[in-house]
Amino acid sequence: MKLILHITTRAAWDTAVLAPTYAPATLATDGFIHCSTAAQVVYAANEHFPGQSGLVLLCLDEDLVQADVVYEDCYETGQQFPHIYGPLNISAVLGVIDFSPDADGRFALPPLVALAAAPILEFDPSPQAILQPERIIKPIDIGEHCVLCFFQDVMTALRADGRLRQIHTLYSEIGPNPVYEMEIDGRRLVVMHPGLGSAMAAGFMEEIIALGCRKFIACGGAGVLDGDLAVGHVVVPDTAVRDEGASYHYLPGLGEAVASATAVTAIQNTLTRHHVPFVVGKTWTTDGVYRETKTIVARRQREGCLTVEMETAAFCAVAQLRGVLFGQLLYGGDDLTGDEWDNRGWQSRADIRQNLFHLAAEACLSL
Repeated sequence: MKLILHITTRAAWDTAVLAPTYAPATLATDGFIHCSTAAQVVYAANEHFPGQSGLVLLCLDEDLVQADVVYEDCYETGQQFPHIYGPLNISAVLGVIDFSPDADGRFALPPLVALAAAPILEFDPSPQAILQPERIIKPIDIGEHCVLCFFQDVMTALRADGRLRQIHTLYSEIGPNPVYEMEIDGRRLVVMHPGLGSAMAAGFMEEIIALGCRKFIACGGAGVLDGDLAVGHVVVPDTAVRDEGASYHYLPGLGEAVASATAVTAIQNTLTRHHVPFVVGKTWTTDGVYRETKTIVARRQREGCLTVEMETAAFCAVAQLRGVLFGQLLYGGDDLTGDEWDNRGWQSRADIRQNLFHLAAEACLSL
């Protein structure tokens, strides 16, 4: 969605909405319908409608406008304004918001418009980008199954035992990120650490897809929002609240992302086969580990979130855009349900982490 705005009067709109198209007088006199971006509309209102009451903002999705939309500076303002060269189809109108001046006759951007115009919601559905992974990363001889393992201690132990063989290296500004392969019952399994946070995790997932992996299971820990989840209790997220940034570049601006149903089922079958207690539910993915306030935690609890972490929504979004399978196993870690944060020693549970990795490997290879 790309938001553009048109200022008109409530009376004019109430009449126009009865027709399939909207054609204000300026379409005949100027040859186009005047519009603005969210960054321009306050200037336009204060310049052309100072102190005028009874105005509304038509919130338009430029992608749905059937007539040509041209950005141009017709009046030497130094800005290029969007102009619609033809009648406006009513189906492109997302909403109508009252637009009133303050006591001094000046206009300000309505909060809902400011929110809708946030750049993070400017989703482009094209799968092709200027920096396209498969153009800069060549495929290698690699297995299609991959475990994205957040447990560096587990990977270190596997490497020390000679079970991991490095087959490639990915890089970021924090240094090299080895890509490993191991063999389980004669089958190849790729293992790598996806980094921390949604942006890095999405980037590394993109790159490992470009190398040739197609079926992913991640394993990691998470803070619990349900005090009944003991340390080590397994949570299988089927839905993730998108309170981070990366996923909005892969999916439209809905509030949640979903894991691959096939992958979730594979995880459930693996856990059931090994008699491991688990719960399936919603997780909260956030970029703001130090902004998990009591108010927001309570809100996420009301929405049904069981855990909080930093990557799941991004993984789900990348998987959906790129057409690969993704699921995740989390284990209950620190506790955010009390008056004070409780670490619960969650990062020192080596046995839990090792077991979760092997369950993830088995589930992945069953895909």
